[in-house]
Amino acid sequence: MKPDSPYRPDPDAEKNGRCRDAAPPSLPLPDCLSDRLLNAMQTSLIFFDARGTISRTNDQARSDLHEAEELTGRNLSDLLAVVLRNSDILPDLMARFDDQATEQVKLPPDTFIRRNDRRAQFFVSGCISRLDCGNFLLSFRNIVEELTQESLFKIALSPTRIFPWIYDFEMGTMLIDPRYFEYTGIESADHTMTVETFTERLHPDDRAHVGHTLSLHMNGEHYPYPVPFRLRRGDGRYEWFEAQSTYLGDVEGIPYRIVGTCMSTQAHKDIEEALTLARDKAEQSDRLKSAFLANMSHEIRTPLNAIVGFSDLLAAEEQPDREESREYAALINRNCNHLLTLVSDVLDLSRIETGAMEYNFSEQSLGRLLTEIHLNQQPLMPEGVAFNLLLPADDAVIETDALRLRQVMGNLLNNAAKFTSEGHIDLGFLPSRDRKKVRLFVTDTGRGIPPEEFDKIFERFYKIDPFVQGAGLGLSLCKTIAGHLGGTITVSSAPGAGSRFTLLLPLKRQDRHTVTNP
Repeated sequence: MKPDSPYRPDPDAEKNGRCRDAAPPSLPLPDCLSDRLLNAMQTSLIFFDARGTISRTNDQARSDLHEAEELTGRNLSDLLAVVLRNSDILPDLMARFDDQATEQVKLPPDTFIRRNDRRAQFFVSGCISRLDCGNFLLSFRNIVEELTQESLFKIALSPTRIFPWIYDFEMGTMLIDPRYFEYTGIESADHTMTVETFTERLHPDDRAHVGHTLSLHMNGEHYPYPVPFRLRRGDGRYEWFEAQSTYLGDVEGIPYRIVGTCMSTQAHKDIEEALTLARDKAEQSDRLKSAFLANMSHEIRTPLNAIVGFSDLLAAEEQPDREESREYAALINRNCNHLLTLVSDVLDLSRIETGAMEYNFSEQSLGRLLTEIHLNQQPLMPEGVAFNLLLPADDAVIETDALRLRQVMGNLLNNAAKFTSEGHIDLGFLPSRDRKKVRLFVTDTGRGIPPEEFDKIFERFYKIDPFVQGAGLGLSLCKTIAGHLGGTITVSSAPGAGSRFTLLLPLKRQDRHTVTNP
């Protein structure tokens, strides 16, 4: 708007019921707009002509502009600027009225009014309207508090997964915070969702409860409690949410609008599940500890009783029978070995739990290593059971910890000896087809293992037959050590048909191994 812009008459004014003159400054506004009426309005009003001369204001405008006196006769451009992005856009807004068809121009978003003397400045929403006889009206509302509250609300919600929503009865849709659609991956061009679409995305088990709660609100009955439910995200996964809502107003017994919040509770559910698993694991550990103490007490006492008992018999005989003495000595030796194995397993378990078990890798001839194991285990085999060493024609060199590998194979052989009373036990290895791995195996013709026990036998303290000597640690240690060696251990068996344990190891040591403690 230019104060000194030339006056342009409107030749069609009389025909259209308007004043012919564009902006005679002396032309009064309609008397029907009384001061009482204008001052009752909560919107700031400034009447002015095409030259920018202010002809009338209301109390709200003077209050917003911090002006106690009447502004009549002052020039609008001299008083204030309509600022957008650091530029006064008032002249550009008024230039749009050069088009006689333009009746109103809205103030753009983020516009603020600033007095030229800087006594007042604030964000506004409003418009400039054309009036009769060349006059104009600037109407605006100070929205600083609204923007402040909205910004604080957004700041408070931005790091959270809480999403406000409203249900509009007239439109029949739910208007939800845009962040909700970004978070869930649900597509919506206008950030709305119908009740039908929302219901279809609910988990089938939750639809009845959520629908009942929503119907209560729609019928004007307040439901103050949070409602948990699972919602199908855009990627098809279900996620836990919790909604709480209330209604506004009452129009003939029907709420005017339902408002509420929706919060993702999946993180809480995950924590709850993790805590439940941790509790269950702690309870299981406590049960295992009790079982371990009871089992170890029995397992230690049994060989000690045999050692002490047969030692007393040897000591009590003045002239011991040579054959009987050898038998007693063999029993003492067998129970000492069992006790030594038991103590070693417990110590190894402790080292594994504390991360103190060391592994020293070096290149080893697998043929020579298994031959040594075969010789050492030969005296421990049951009578009447053949112990076979099955080696391929070509030897294999493997990078491993020889001590730990002997321990694993020894445990497997001891296990086979416990449950094999006739037939044979085989020890050997076979290279894989790609020549990058090797399979070490222990096969027996013992009682076998039911398929449903395959996973359980690798658990700590688990024993298929509680009457057989052992603490139930051997196979558990084998699995853990095999993982540290970079391999895996599996079993194939059938009741009455024997068992075959296979240890699959890489020929070369890997940089990293995934170890899973049973």
